[in-house]
Order: sequence, then C-alpha cells, then structure tokens
Amino acid sequence: MKQATSYDWIDYFYRNSPEPAFPWDQAIRLSGSERVAVIASIQQFQLGEGASGARMLERAQRFARESGDLGLLAALKLFLREEQRHSRILAQFLQLENAPCLRQHWIHSIFRALRGIAGLELCLKVLVTAEVLARPYYSALRDATNSPLLRSICQRIFEEEGAHLCFQAFALSRFQSRHCRLTQAIIKMLHALLLFSTAVLVWAEHKAVFTSAGRTFREFWAETLREFDSLYLNSARLIESPIAR
Repeated sequence: MKQATSYDWIDYFYRNSPEPAFPWDQAIRLSGSERVAVIASIQQFQLGEGASGARMLERAQRFARESGDLGLLAALKLFLREEQRHSRILAQFLQLENAPCLRQHWIHSIFRALRGIAGLELCLKVLVTAEVLARPYYSALRDATNSPLLRSICQRIFEEEGAHLCFQAFALSRFQSRHCRLTQAIIKMLHALLLFSTAVLVWAEHKAVFTSAGRTFREFWAETLREFDSLYLNSARLIESPIAR
C-alpha cells in the first residue's frame, strides 16, 4: 500500500479548505450556568488555535531545503491555516455570546516561548502535545452544553484534529527515522512526561468543561493516552515503510 506523501497532505488540506456550514442563524444562547462552565475555557482555546507558526515555518523552510521535501513546508502552511480557521470559528461563536477574545494568556505565552527556542522537531513535539489534548477537550466541550451550534462546531474541530494528528505523525516520522531505537524510546518517554504535565494543567484550567460533560480526570487522561499512543504507532509504521517524497 502506497504511503502518504507531503503532496497527499497538501491535497487533503485543499479538499478540506471550504468553509464548513454551521447553523449560525439558529444559534441558541447559552444558559447562565453553561456560560460559567465554558466561556472562559473557549476564550483560552480560541487564542491558542490562532498561532501564526511563523518561527516554526522558518525552521521548516530550512529543513525542506536540506531534505529536498518542499511539499512538507507547503503542507505545514495549510495545516496552520486550518488551525487558524478553528480560531476564527470560535471567535465568531464568542461574538454571538457577547464574550471578548483574549489578547494573551500565560499558558499560551509559555507554549509560544517553548516553540520559539526549539528546533523544528521539538517545536512539532510541543505543538502535537496541544493537538493530542485538543481531541478529548473538544469532545468534552461538545457534550458540556445543549447548544446545537457549539456542539456542531466542536464535532467538526474534533474530526479535523484527528486528521491533524495523522499529519503530525507523518511529519514527526521524518525526524524519528533519524534516531536509533533507544533514542526514540527516550524521546517518547520525555514527551509523555510533557504530555502528563500539560494534561494536569489543562484539567486545572478547564475542569468546569470536563465535569459539565460528565468526564473525570481518569477518563480524560485515558482518552489522552489513546491519542498519544495512536500518534506514535502511526509514526512508527511510517518509519518502518519507505515514505515517498
């Protein structure tokens, strides 16, 4: 079976680029208790989804020149454009709820600083950590209110984040294949520690969303681990098989 290439991912992102249809004109305002549970949380995620990724793209450009895979740079740009679309959609929802978007948040600033000092591989690891946690988060946010609009937005983002993790597995396999098995195992262990630390932080900051959706921390972490294991399993499969450029 032919492995996906950078150009297959470019094709995917272009096919998925039309604006999704949401029931904006049928929006039902959140109740008071729902606003308390989710608005501040959505504001944080809206800010995080809107990152430009400029420094990451600079590193990706150098990697593309060195590896000859110019398609990876183009695919990363389209991936970031889709993330920014998530941010715009969440901003539009917040506007309907008369809630402002955040200009900055300390968690967002920490992740931005980590990406800024990292090389491309570590930059992607930090970014994919947020992606892994996004899937259980949007699943919980979808179930936290009775808003058909918010539920449909969350389901669409949940599905696209699943595709993003497959793309990230592809991108990360390009680096993992350069490491011996021992180094790969150490990197995965350190990544798991970063993931757990971030998961604890996400739970602390967004506990109201998870509890409103009936999720416990144990369930949240189990879902997070499934996404993490799937990421590395997909990446390992790509390493074992030749990847067409």
